[in-house]
Amino acid sequence: VIPPPVIHIESYSEDSISFSLKMSTNIKVSGYVVNIYWTFDTHRQEKRTLVIEGEKSIQKVANLTAHTPYEISAWAKTELGDSPLSFVHVVTSGTRPASPSLKAKAINQTAVECSWTGPRNVVYGIFYATSFLELYRSPHNTTTTSHNVTVIVQRDEQYLFLV
Repeated sequence: VIPPPVIHIESYSEDSISFSLKMSTNIKVSGYVVNIYWTFDTHRQEKRTLVIEGEKSIQKVANLTAHTPYEISAWAKTELGDSPLSFVHVVTSGTRPASPSLKAKAINQTAVECSWTGPRNVVYGIFYATSFLELYRSPHNTTTTSHNVTVIVQRDEQYLFLV
């Protein structure tokens, strides 16, 4: 039986998490697959995937958001196959930034100008869809470091926007 890997949180800060991965077995490990999940505004779950080569590993994931819960899951790739998943949860330190104040204005039937307030020197994600279900499951999206963006939409549709 292949055991799940052990994920140990080494340290965390406002914008990063460092963790180690190891296996408590003599089975040869060729690498790990790690998924990091987090949720914004209870509507949109985000994921970052890391593919890591080698048996033992210490990883640092940066560009995270302060005071945000993250779930890290991992499985090992071994000579006998993939291991079961293991999970760990951590909340980054600091104070979570205030939600931006979004304004969306139709320019014409297929373009919407989105603008918002918020801190500088950060990356904003703009998500939009025609229903709450689509906004949660598979929205259209774009990212920018500015405070406005024009998105192209389908004519004769109503859209929900989230930044």
